[in-house]
Formats: sequence, structure tokens, C-alpha cells
Amino acid sequence: MKELSRRGIGLDKKRADIISVENEDILWKKGILGSDTPKQLLDTIFYLIGLNFALRAGKEHRNLRYGQNSQLSLHTSESGDQYLQYTEDVSKTNQGGLKHQKHKKKVVRAYENLDIPERCIVRLYEKYIRLRPKTCACDAFYLQPAKLNSKEHWYNSIPVGVHTLQNLVKNMCLRGGMTGNFTNHSLRATAATRLYNAGVDEQLIAETTGHSSDAIRVYKRTSNAQLQDVSDIIQNKRKKCKQENIPKSGIQEPSSRELSIENEHFKFNLKF
Repeated sequence: MKELSRRGIGLDKKRADIISVENEDILWKKGILGSDTPKQLLDTIFYLIGLNFALRAGKEHRNLRYGQNSQLSLHTSESGDQYLQYTEDVSKTNQGGLKHQKHKKKVVRAYENLDIPERCIVRLYEKYIRLRPKTCACDAFYLQPAKLNSKEHWYNSIPVGVHTLQNLVKNMCLRGGMTGNFTNHSLRATAATRLYNAGVDEQLIAETTGHSSDAIRVYKRTSNAQLQDVSDIIQNKRKKCKQENIPKSGIQEPSSRELSIENEHFKFNLKF
């Protein structure tokens, strides 16, 4: 491995690509995300839950439950805003044993989207729950769409298969005409990257993703604009640009300050 690394072979790690806001809009506009059909609603609720709660691609989705012991619950804030809350029970960093008894559980809220109601996770969650079977022995959250559905019954009492869940995001992106390494893990990476690019504190990002160490930095992808800013700062471009944009009449001389030092033998003033 060392010899291959010295030759520049195998240095690039294959990582899940992030989903840009523009690509996400394409998924909505093409009808890949939405709530008009059972399949469409299932894909959308999977996408929004994975994105808003930064779930890992594997067991965290498969382990989601429905019912009294569900990790998902609806709440209303003191100001009257509705939100969907995810409360972690078992995860990669919290196995639930004695070793993790003092581990802080990941709790994330996703508030209702009043600006774009058709993309609101609270509204779509309520619709999905309403269209599940009224009596269901299965507590799995993701259920298979029913072939013969009605206005009140869109899903069967059968969990979505493991392989189907594993490829949901990949297939959605392919149908949207997107090229790249898009997987379920892209939703987690996208959540961390959007928060990072918006200047959110690293601790808040870690609380959202559930990381207990600096491993969060692996999921934060630096944007092209940020990389250009770094280059501009090193080359002093930003400073020059700012100076050129300031009118001469707007340049103010820095105000002087005075420091006075004295004792019984001498006294003098410093101006700077």
C-alpha cells in the first residue's frame, strides 16, 4: 500500500456525492419526489427523513419503527410550530450497552415548512402515517406500496426489502438524470455539508449527525466558493478588491491613541 501510495495509486477514497439544492429541485420538478402516488410518497418520506435527521445508510433506516415505541414523534412548540422529532435509541456510536450508558442520545427536530408546504416533512409524514394499514402486526416504518390501493389504504403490512431500501437514493438520482456516486449515505453527507457551508457551529452539526468526535469533518465538503476564498485571501485579492470598492471620500484615517507613563522620576506620553 505504501509503495502504491508513493506512485499515486489508490489515494482517492470513494465517497458518496452530496446532493445539491439544484439537483434536489430537479427531483421535485420531475415528480420523483412528491406525494401523489404510494411509491412517490414512500421515496419522499425516506429522502426527507434521511436528510433532516442525517441517518446512516444502513441499519438506522431499517431499524425505524412505527407505533408507541417509534423513534419518530410529532410535537408542537410553545410558539405553536409543529415539528417531527427523531430520538436515537441504537446507532453505530451508541450500542445501548453499559459502555454507552452515559452517551448523550441524538435528538433532532425537523420543523414544518410553511414556505413550501408540498415539501413539508411534517405534512408528508402525517399523510404517510394516515395511509398505512389501520391494523398492522408489523412495526417496521417503511412498508411496501399496495398494488391495489384505495384513498385510505396505500400500503401493505409488509416491510420494504433490505435491498430496495439500500438503493432508493441511487435509483431516484438515476431517474433524475444525475450522474455520480449517489447513495443513501449521500443524504447524511448532504445534511452535514449544507450546515457547514451555512456557517453552523461544528458542535451543532455533530449533534445533528450524532458524531461523538471530530469524525464529523469527513462529512463536511468544502464548496468551490470557499476554496476560491482561501486562494483569494492567500493572494491578497480580497483585500485589494475591498480597497478598490471603497470611494476615496469614504476612507477614514484611524484615530490616534495616547498612552501615558509616569513615576516619581519621569513622565512621558506615547501617541500611536
